[in-house]
Amino acid sequence: MFFRVRHQKMVHVYLIVLVILGMLVVLGAMIAYHALLREQNFQIQAAVAKLVNGDSNHQRFGSSASQYHQNSVVMLEEQKPLVIYNRVPKTGSTSFVNVAYDLHSHNAFRVLHVNVTGNSHLLSIYDQFRFIDNTTRWTRPAFYHGHFAYIDFEKYGYKKPYYVQLLRKPLDRLVSYYYFLRYGDDYRPHLVRKKHMDSSTTFDECVERGGSDCQANLLWLQIPFLCGQSADCWIPGSEWALQQAKRNVLEKYTLVGITEQMGEYLQMLELVIPGGMFRNASEHFKHSSKSHLRKTAKKYPVSRKTIQKFHESTIWQMENELYAFVTREFAFAYAKQFPNVSSGLTGTMKKHLKTSDLPPPSFRYEKIYPKPPQQKKKKNTAHV
Repeated sequence: MFFRVRHQKMVHVYLIVLVILGMLVVLGAMIAYHALLREQNFQIQAAVAKLVNGDSNHQRFGSSASQYHQNSVVMLEEQKPLVIYNRVPKTGSTSFVNVAYDLHSHNAFRVLHVNVTGNSHLLSIYDQFRFIDNTTRWTRPAFYHGHFAYIDFEKYGYKKPYYVQLLRKPLDRLVSYYYFLRYGDDYRPHLVRKKHMDSSTTFDECVERGGSDCQANLLWLQIPFLCGQSADCWIPGSEWALQQAKRNVLEKYTLVGITEQMGEYLQMLELVIPGGMFRNASEHFKHSSKSHLRKTAKKYPVSRKTIQKFHESTIWQMENELYAFVTREFAFAYAKQFPNVSSGLTGTMKKHLKTSDLPPPSFRYEKIYPKPPQQKKKKNTAHV
């Protein structure tokens, strides 16, 4: 009897031990399984990083922007560029947009025209939200263009896109628009414009008579386009609007250039817009027959008297201040990027600068911790 009880106790002990060992085995297996999953996750992340940024042999920056574009081909959907061009009328925007239309197939991006109802440059708050929501959700990379004032994506909680813009000398832009309404242009030469019946009146004569479509207040367009959708942006002579436009140039726009230097502007876009979206844009602009479209059919030179009268206007002075500000900023950026040609911006591109001829970067990375695995292995091997 004694031995039977003792035997039963030993069986119970063995069973308990077996259960504990089984639990330990299961726990160990679970730990090993999670460790394996974690390691696989790290490997997947590393593989994705290599796809996006290029493998370890290409992580150092080269002197070629084309290499940068090649390493950026594989991009997550949200990383693909969304470019917004809220084009100011009569600033060479048709020529610029036609470069995008010509390149969209070769460089694999979409081009969409934003036609604002009634030719209004302003959108309601809800329409601003709908526009932002649409453009951020639809297929990328994409290039949107239209005659509308700057819309602040970040105000509605969205990541800001790549805003781009071109400005023109204020009086030149107004004179071009004045004759465009009377004579049309080479883009649609047979279309009769709304001021065709008044084609005999020159701009000088219009100013002399105090005509409604040659007033200094009509110069007030480039400032509000860069300022935005606020009411004060559209009050001619608003100092706040001018300062806000300057802030947006520096903080909200990726690149703002000037019509007179469109070739150099396209060269810069090739570098600053990722994914090769504007690859070969400057070379295409230089040789394409469609790049210099929308030239006004007929224009008469403006007299010194008219020019002086506008120069005395506060509106011209403010618009010209913005134009001069953008000119300085663009020249500064271009000179830093292309130091060998910083003294000769003419807008005609006497020599095309290939991205493969870019100088090496003026910065490098060092004192990197923790050390990459390969460097650690080499260091340990050296001590053996």
